[in-house]
Amino acid sequence: MTDWTSRLAIISDEADDSFAAAVDYCLPLGIRAYELRKLEGGRFPAVTERAIQEVADTVAAHDLKLLGVSPGFFKGPLDADVIARTFADDLPKAFRLMERLGIRQMTLFTFRRSGRDDPIPAQIYDHLGRAIELCAREGIEVVLENAASIYSNTGANLATIARKLGVKVVWDPANGAASGDASWRDGYDRLRDIIAHVHFKNWTPDGWAAIKDGKVDLAAQVAALKEDGYGGYYCLEPHQWNDRRAAVRKNRDQLLALLEKD
Repeated sequence: MTDWTSRLAIISDEADDSFAAAVDYCLPLGIRAYELRKLEGGRFPAVTERAIQEVADTVAAHDLKLLGVSPGFFKGPLDADVIARTFADDLPKAFRLMERLGIRQMTLFTFRRSGRDDPIPAQIYDHLGRAIELCAREGIEVVLENAASIYSNTGANLATIARKLGVKVVWDPANGAASGDASWRDGYDRLRDIIAHVHFKNWTPDGWAAIKDGKVDLAAQVAALKEDGYGGYYCLEPHQWNDRRAAVRKNRDQLLALLEKD
């Protein structure tokens, strides 16, 4: 029988901005794999030295897995000054901190769109391609994520951009629904062979919801991943900020129930 807890992961600040506090809460839930996004000081790499040392010490103490970082690079508009600062300052700092923590994967985004149906502009490939090349020189794998505010919003757009750039993806079916995908199938069937890992939350027109409480049929999504032999992590991202820890436990229990279902 598969120990599905070994396949669970979480974005650490979904439980607590302190990495050590997040682990203290999540480790008894069987969660040993973590993605870094926000820590003390801000979003990675704009974090304090104390936060980085806390991550290093906590990982060493508990023999944890760090999946990657999500700095939010290229989530804003196609602004020349911001893009220049990202390349000149932010990426080099991220590389230094990732080297210290032994992290080899970075999530990038695909620039903010002004409207849901805007065509994908050619220039995003130049900027993302340059970033991918710089990451590759550092031994870092780039993955792209879908989100409603950016050009890789739907599963189809994520697939188009990722395949053109030759990279894998973080697939978020709830973000796909929030972007206009009628079904998780709309994106998944275009992406199934290039998925690095999957983020789990649910969505309704009123906002984010627990895994069993939203519009997306995540039971069917999980069943498809299992049937297809998906080997990555099932990463919790509840986005329910009023009571983060209760949301983590609820979503963890619901996701585990889907994974353990025959």
